[in-house]
Amino acid sequence: MDAVTLDGLVGELRPALVGRYLSRARMVGPHAVSFEIAGDRNRRLWLEAGRGTAGLYLLDRDQVRVLTELAGGEASASGRTRQALLLLRKHVNGARITSLRRIAGARFVVLEVGEAKLGLSWSGSAPALTLVVEGAPVATLGEGPATWPWPEPAPERDWDRVDAPAIARALQESEGSSPVRAILSVAPAFGPRLARELDGTEASLRLLREHLHGARPTLIAPAPVEDWTDTALAAEKAVLLLPFAPSEPTGTVLHPPTWTSAAASFLTARLRGLRFAVQRRGRLDDARRLLRRLTQLQAHLEADQRGMPEAAGLRRQAEALLAAPPDAAVGGDTVEVQDPYSPEDAFRVRVDPRLSLPQNADRIFEKARRIERARQKVERRLAETRVQIASARGTEEEVLHAQDLSDLSPVRDGPAVEADPRERIGPRRYLTSRGLTLLVGRGAKENHRITFGLARPEDVWLHARDVPGAHVILRDDEGRVEADDLREAAEVAAFFSEKKGERQVDVHATRRKHLRPGRGGPGRVTIGHSDTLRVEPRDPEGRLRRR
Repeated sequence: MDAVTLDGLVGELRPALVGRYLSRARMVGPHAVSFEIAGDRNRRLWLEAGRGTAGLYLLDRDQVRVLTELAGGEASASGRTRQALLLLRKHVNGARITSLRRIAGARFVVLEVGEAKLGLSWSGSAPALTLVVEGAPVATLGEGPATWPWPEPAPERDWDRVDAPAIARALQESEGSSPVRAILSVAPAFGPRLARELDGTEASLRLLREHLHGARPTLIAPAPVEDWTDTALAAEKAVLLLPFAPSEPTGTVLHPPTWTSAAASFLTARLRGLRFAVQRRGRLDDARRLLRRLTQLQAHLEADQRGMPEAAGLRRQAEALLAAPPDAAVGGDTVEVQDPYSPEDAFRVRVDPRLSLPQNADRIFEKARRIERARQKVERRLAETRVQIASARGTEEEVLHAQDLSDLSPVRDGPAVEADPRERIGPRRYLTSRGLTLLVGRGAKENHRITFGLARPEDVWLHARDVPGAHVILRDDEGRVEADDLREAAEVAAFFSEKKGERQVDVHATRRKHLRPGRGGPGRVTIGHSDTLRVEPRDPEGRLRRR
């Protein structure tokens, strides 16, 4: 983000945040955490330090839920983020926001919370968010180094104060290196995108400042929001958040009503694009790896097929041995016999001199039969392999032309079969009578994913006792779960189990934080503590609302 966009965003966030208390810090991505805001049950503060997504965002609960799933949630968090979360909970949870500001002359935002300070920097090799307590950095989010000490305010380097001669000198001294980097060395507040609008002349700087004095939230996107596709958002610069529309925009110009909503749309677009890019790259690698393996297998099978002796020739030798006179001369380990299909011709056949000619003929017939069986087996495997190669090539084409995440079906290592539609649909989603979300897994792999990938530590996990069944996650974002919600969730867990036909079923109920992945494959869990609810299995269709 450039300094002008940051000023607009900070100006909107300051009255919404300063004086409020932060609580319930949660990991929501590889380099991101979110906080609840006291007195505002619907909104969350999202602090992000990822490449291309760094920023501070004010989001509502539904947006946080969607973006957490896009970012990968707790399961995707790095060890650095996990460590930082513990220290954020220690020093920031329950603390009051006293200040939010940008440091003049830099793309650097400081959030003061109680005795702690958070500094978010966009400069350097990678963004970073650093927690500072008592004048020392104690934790950092992001791939960049700890942002400490923080830059001193330098108003003379800000976008509205820096002069054209300083920019021109920096460009001259860069000696062929990146012009953008040279401009940012004297005017870091512009950011890389705005720096491209400058050429070192007074005219270009004056024109840019005219645009910036009339700054308004602007998104440059591939299309209007309702027409966004994941593949269009996957490029690194697919969506730009700017304070004005460039003279020659590379996409559709959108003007959200506020900086806050513009930033939320930008983050949504980037996380959608990043997740799609990662999934597509993984599927493409899987398909190409499978294709290479199958192509090598085909080459080996074809070589085996070419190297096999002809069974018909062996049978001809065996028949010649059977037709030979009993006193046929055996010379060492060979015998000369007439060709039964061309009496004027003769050939030599390798034999075992310890055996009679009929016994040798039987051995040759058996060898011919073995070769025929082997050839048939190789031909069957070749046919299957060719079908799998065609399927893998088709999958590669599907991945290359996929428009959205739902188009990326799993790459299957085996005979071509119809993809399981459950793997594309995702978990079943219902709402309890009081409006809390239920996630219901479809199979072992999805059970594992929703329990250890989507569920948060305080969400409630339910599963029928001692029998196979679906994992059910009862979302508890606000600590609102009551007995009716638990009963309805338990009824759903009982219904989606092998005991669905019984009158009463015992169901485990515990917080997600009390679970660990168990041995024996996906879907297995180790339960540290749980309660048991006895309920009647009830089909949620037509009774609970679908999400």
